[in-house]
Amino acid sequence: MVKHASSLILTADYFNVLLNSVHETFMLKHNIVKLPKAFQLYGYGAFDDDMPSLKHDFEAIGSEFINGKYLYDKSRELEKGKHTIKLNQYYKDIILLYLGYEDIKMFLDENKLSSPEYEKQYDLIYKDNDDLTYYYLNYYFGEDNTILKGQTIISNNWKKIQHIFMYPLEDGTFREHYSNGSIKRQGDTITIKTNTLSGDRYIDGASEIYYIGHKSLSDINYLIGTYCTFDIFTNTVAGRSILEKCDSKKIMEDNSKTDVIPPYIALEIRNKRIVNHSFVPRNALELSNNSPYASLYGQLPGTYTLTFSFDDGFKDTLKFKISHTDYQIITLTENVYIEKDRFELLNKGSVVNFRFSFSGIIALDRVNIYFKTYYLKNKSGTQEGVFSGIDNENRLVNGSLVVNYVQN
Repeated sequence: MVKHASSLILTADYFNVLLNSVHETFMLKHNIVKLPKAFQLYGYGAFDDDMPSLKHDFEAIGSEFINGKYLYDKSRELEKGKHTIKLNQYYKDIILLYLGYEDIKMFLDENKLSSPEYEKQYDLIYKDNDDLTYYYLNYYFGEDNTILKGQTIISNNWKKIQHIFMYPLEDGTFREHYSNGSIKRQGDTITIKTNTLSGDRYIDGASEIYYIGHKSLSDINYLIGTYCTFDIFTNTVAGRSILEKCDSKKIMEDNSKTDVIPPYIALEIRNKRIVNHSFVPRNALELSNNSPYASLYGQLPGTYTLTFSFDDGFKDTLKFKISHTDYQIITLTENVYIEKDRFELLNKGSVVNFRFSFSGIIALDRVNIYFKTYYLKNKSGTQEGVFSGIDNENRLVNGSLVVNYVQN
């Protein structure tokens, strides 16, 4: 029988289920329809040694003396409203064998109450088991714009964590980078602070946050979160990471050294990374390669009317404005909602690129738009451009458009 702890702590609700199961098994075993009085049932005090009792049943299973009053005392704790009931190891093992379960997990899985109650009970079982260790594969979009894998080991009842980041080398070997840290649970999230080895000493490493909801930590197969750290080139980086649980340490180690990235991971991880290169700008024009074109970007706010011309002669119109205070895009076309938007300047500020996803009464579902920035030289103007996208019938479409612009 698998033993998770020397003793067993049960919530009041689960102890009630366990006790009722013991009573039902007792009645079935002895073919009776009503439980005897407490002293006879549990086998203490002036009970009849020749009549059925749980004391006799339990002693027939094990090899040690059974204190008949022990389980009765526990039942009284339940009646008095105690929130948790603790059974010693021997009584726990005997009761599970009496009910036909190999371990407490099997009992819990076959007698599930509400999800919160089940998770509360599951956490109680593992609360004092500091030696339990969990193994995860760590996926993230890393240096050289590739998806990398690492090993993550969580121990000490979800208080300690170790990351081993695996960097593949040309000769087929790996360069391993270690960081160690602590985990803190805060409501429905866990936060992780790590230290990493730099030279001959440990320095502050990554900060990570993962959402866990209200699940039992032992049941978490995937963790989705964000990290903020510095990479091997000392750039400060941030991005999304996913931890995928492994059944054993060997599986984790073997899978971390293969070049296969599952598609369900790549879909969520690829290009989810922000890199701030290690330099300190002297002025605003050095913030990035795009900074010299900030003056053009500052002229983008205004009111836009876009007329889309499709190959079949159909036309549709979208009107929106860009706020001059926070550069927010606000739709001005009735019954059209812009779900996602993005705009940027391309080719040294000479081209504007808008990307929209829509809902509402419009022929397009999503669209990518390009036109020149010549119109920005004046406070209003008309500019021609092109678009491509997907219409609301899931067809690939493209065509020309006319942009009418009025500066705010």
